[in-house]
Amino acid sequence: MTTVAQLTRRRRPVRESGWQRTYYWLIAVGFAAAIGVPQLVRFTSWLFSGAGLADPARGLALLLALLAGLLMLLAWVGPVVASPADMRWLILSPLNRRRVLARNALVLLASLTVAGLALSSLGTAVFGRPQDVIACVSLGVSVAIAAGSAAVLLQAAEARYDWLRLTVILLAVVVGLLILLRPALPGLPIALIAYSAPVVAAFLAWHAWQALSSFPSRALLNTSIRMGTLVAASFNLEPAVLTSIAEQRFWRSKRLRSRAWPVTGRLAMVRSDARMLSRRPGRLAVLAALISLPVLVRFAGGTTGLAMIVLFCGGLAAATTAAAGARWDVQHPELARLFTMKWSAARAVMPAVFAFLWVSLAFVLLSIAGFMPIWSCLYGLAMAPGLAAGALRMAQRGAINHAMPVIDLGSGGIPTGPVLWAITGIDLAALGSTPLLLAVTPTSLAIQALLSIVLLGVYLRHQRRS
Repeated sequence: MTTVAQLTRRRRPVRESGWQRTYYWLIAVGFAAAIGVPQLVRFTSWLFSGAGLADPARGLALLLALLAGLLMLLAWVGPVVASPADMRWLILSPLNRRRVLARNALVLLASLTVAGLALSSLGTAVFGRPQDVIACVSLGVSVAIAAGSAAVLLQAAEARYDWLRLTVILLAVVVGLLILLRPALPGLPIALIAYSAPVVAAFLAWHAWQALSSFPSRALLNTSIRMGTLVAASFNLEPAVLTSIAEQRFWRSKRLRSRAWPVTGRLAMVRSDARMLSRRPGRLAVLAALISLPVLVRFAGGTTGLAMIVLFCGGLAAATTAAAGARWDVQHPELARLFTMKWSAARAVMPAVFAFLWVSLAFVLLSIAGFMPIWSCLYGLAMAPGLAAGALRMAQRGAINHAMPVIDLGSGGIPTGPVLWAITGIDLAALGSTPLLLAVTPTSLAIQALLSIVLLGVYLRHQRRS
């Protein structure tokens, strides 16, 4: 009987001798050792020094944030992923599906183990408990494997709600509360939890392994298409394709009702942007949690200039999130042509409102903490037009122009296409926020307001002409 391994075996001509392959492997291992061994020794000395962080609550917040990132990665990747070639002829064939997916499951298990080891090592260093390193390793690896197994079971069940993303939002809220409140953590029986966690992880891993035998083809098809497009977009340096994939994946799972809108004309665009934002509560929760980031930078000892840079980045992120309608028009111009809709200044309303709210609330927290005067909250109103102009410019930049020349610097070439794509929109927003980044004074506030309004007006007039 032909096995899966025999079907997937590829015969390649041997072009290199054994000593050449050995030489390449030795060179690669030597470079990796030369770069990684000093860092490993430094981390090991910190790990077993027992110093730890002065605030255990912030250390726990860091570990929970990394766990939330792992869950978000699992939710986006799959976690069980089949290549497009395997999806075309292996998954849809009468072969045993568990045997077909066994290699993918082993890769996932190895990745989760490495992630668990990294989490446990960091946890041991953060809490300064080198005597419990074995218990921490057991706990970290078990948590990572349990999270991956639960993700596999949710993918197999094709749950209606994305429980992984909801868990990520909950963890983000807990992280924000730990950072702001900094409560005193009670003493937990680490040994008891660490040695009982593998039982739960093994139970979930066994059920996930059993679920592979009847894994739905539709779930594998969606992940294979998404990952295939991701690889192609990464190889061709097209980030716009990735955002398009994420948007299409989200809207494909929604049921939209058809009914007449109570408004028409330009107000319909504003209402459309507001409705698109209301359907993404996860993004709104993340933006709300990030409002405290500038004041946390100041609490951590950062300068006012660094806090203002963080505040500028957060305000631009809020405005870009609210510019989803303009981004959708660029990616799908056929809808605007179908409804004979022209470019309107109404697309700038929601980005300006979101930038105003985010920047104003961030300055309110800085004022409450005593780092800024109370009148600095007016910067939200002064920065909103410039940030909205930058967000709209980012939303309309489209694909990367790879036909642009490459600048040769002697030590290497810099492709101007990706560089210009990356700074498009950011340059306009940074130009409009230059007074804030230089100084926080009443004079800079007045210049900020005037410059932002002028930039937004010039940009909207240019868009109407083009």
